[in-house]
Amino acid sequence: MKHAKIFVAAAMFALLPAAANAIVITSVDRATFQAAVTGGTIASQTFDSQAHGTILGTVNGVTYDSSGGSAMVTRTFLTSTAPGGLGSTSVGFFLGTETASFVFSSAITAFAIDINTFAATNGAYAALLSTGDTVTSLFEVFPSTSTGQFLGFVSDTAFTSVVISARTNFSYTLDTLVYGDAAAVVAVPEPNTIALLCMGLLALGAVAFSRRSPRSVQARTT
Repeated sequence: MKHAKIFVAAAMFALLPAAANAIVITSVDRATFQAAVTGGTIASQTFDSQAHGTILGTVNGVTYDSSGGSAMVTRTFLTSTAPGGLGSTSVGFFLGTETASFVFSSAITAFAIDINTFAATNGAYAALLSTGDTVTSLFEVFPSTSTGQFLGFVSDTAFTSVVISARTNFSYTLDTLVYGDAAAVVAVPEPNTIALLCMGLLALGAVAFSRRSPRSVQARTT
């Protein structure tokens, strides 16, 4: 019984850091993302009102940058909302070796962006959050086209920056940035959390059984 109590304490203690970790809902499609942020505090940027070649620094509390130059508005490539998109001053678009970064003046819990690319597999692009979590994109084409990726997610822990990088050699542009606070985030336990919880429940069952056993033996012998 003593060993069972120790096991319960260890299992419940091990649950604490796992439960405290940020949970990011990965690879969410457009429809799921839209449902998650409906009723939340959300802002967006389509890059349609700025002239071609406009270099973006900080706009509406969002700082744009590129590892290969500066982030700029382009009207040369496919967009999910015409006519403007986001590219880099390096060559007019983001090379496959470049990253695009977004830094937010206030912490947010929801982020989404369309990626104009010929990459046709899930996970072709990744977003690294300031929390250290990584989310990958989905192959979800733009309306009335056969190309495009979508990268959208919500987090139960606020973050202040997102850095997008390619996991392929395809260059890309970006469009339709959506960011802010989701209405609600459903926290799905991570696999290790579930396993530890099961261990704790089994240990609790062992303790209960050990407490009942002596009384059961006594009843049979009297």
